[in-house]
Amino acid sequence: MLTQLRRERGQELVEYALILPVLMLLILGTMQFALIVFSYNTIAEAARAGARYAVIGDHADHPDLIRAAVFRVTDTAGLARAQLTVPNPVKQANNTIRVSVTYQMPLFVPFFRIRSITLNAVSTKLIELG
Repeated sequence: MLTQLRRERGQELVEYALILPVLMLLILGTMQFALIVFSYNTIAEAARAGARYAVIGDHADHPDLIRAAVFRVTDTAGLARAQLTVPNPVKQANNTIRVSVTYQMPLFVPFFRIRSITLNAVSTKLIELG
């Protein structure tokens, strides 16, 4: 009986050592997914804010002001401005304006050598003629 207890002494430690990497990967992967969803929602809101600013203030011909409206939203959320791309808004023929925002998000849990992912959000609003 005493020899059986001695053989099972290290069993718990081995089981813990085997399950810990899987558990940590699951927890960190869940946190990474939550950050991706948060970042996407932020850039989608920034694209909507840029398009709304262009339409309401009749600033469709001022891309720098539209970018400032986009950056205002992303700065409050803490997204890095260096990874953010806001191309010139496109004024379309059917009296709409299209604002696109792209964010290169670095991953802290690299999956299969992927170091970052690209998130893209587009907002299109109708320019009301007044």
